[in-house]
Amino acid sequence: MCPSFPISDKNARPLHTRILYPESEDVQPDVKGAASFLKYCRRVKPAGEFADRGNFTPELLRPWIGYIMILDYLPETRDFRYRVYGTNISSESGFDVTNSLVSDFRSATGDFFLRVYREAIDKRALIYSVNSGVHSKFECNWHRIVCPVRHGDTAQIVACNYPTKRQAEWDELHL
Repeated sequence: MCPSFPISDKNARPLHTRILYPESEDVQPDVKGAASFLKYCRRVKPAGEFADRGNFTPELLRPWIGYIMILDYLPETRDFRYRVYGTNISSESGFDVTNSLVSDFRSATGDFFLRVYREAIDKRALIYSVNSGVHSKFECNWHRIVCPVRHGDTAQIVACNYPTKRQAEWDELHL
């Protein structure tokens, strides 16, 4: 189970978030790994549709493997279960949430993740989100490329998640 992070306003977004839509906006992350994963997703995902899960095998994900998250969509509860939580993400965040539900994050940050993942599934949208790392071991911003994928009747999220160290309370994002 995820660590529990109590908050006072359950509906609040975490401080300092950005959500961008690479299929309809000119978006180019300045984080090298996020930029290359976004380029790959743009190539294999038709706009407004699910990407084919076959394009996201471990062999094809090798350049980003330590920063990959794969989440199973649970339509009956509209929640997501972390099937894969990259080793580099775990090391840099300080915890591993493999097999946990996104809703297990009992914080504004967890609510933000849930909203972004639901929107990606509902709109079949490629999403680039950035959020401050309020639960990380160090002051950072997390740059996340979220791609909805499908194999048969099963929908998933394949996301690539890179931290960048913050020097100030909230570094300007160069998007």
